Amino acid sequence: MISREEGKLLFKKYRSKRDGIRNCPEMASVCLICESILIDPKEDNERMLACRNCGFAFYRYVCPDCGRTVDGRDPCNPACRICGQRICSCGACGCPPNHKEKQP
Repeated sequence: MISREEGKLLFKKYRSKRDGIRNCPEMASVCLICESILIDPKEDNERMLACRNCGFAFYRYVCPDCGRTVDGRDPCNPACRICGQRICSCGACGCPPNHKEKQP
């Protein structure tokens, strides 16, 4: 767990520029809505975390294809228009290979 001060610094760094959140392990413990460090796994979805303070939930999990971190708050991990899962920077999502969208 990170300290409140570390959380404040990370919040300030990533609140307006979210690129790279997926590469910062400590960001799994920081809510970008209310700055809380009270983050727990979401009970009904193993790929999501939720803030105990404000209830904001976000995707953060390991890509099953490449092992990199996927974070739904990072613009490099957008939602797939077909399956709704987040698209990893490797291009993987939850779609079968023959249904994948072309990524820019």
